Amino acid sequence: MQYFVRTMEKHKASTRVFSPELPCPALGSAKDAAKQLVQSSDPSVMLQADVCSRNQNQVRTRYCCWINERGEFVERALI
Repeated sequence: MQYFVRTMEKHKASTRVFSPELPCPALGSAKDAAKQLVQSSDPSVMLQADVCSRNQNQVRTRYCCWINERGEFVERALI
């Protein structure tokens, strides 16, 4: 199983990706990378980072975090 982080704009109904998929060796390191990406981003962008797992052809989102309209950091586990 492969873990990776992908980023996008939270407030728009678009699939605009901010960076290529960031591969990670484990779920924990992927979550840490996602938090770091979101917390270091410009709050006005309202960046969302999803931690996903890839098993053959299936991709599943395991965790997501983002900056909301009030500039607060929000996270959610999706297991």
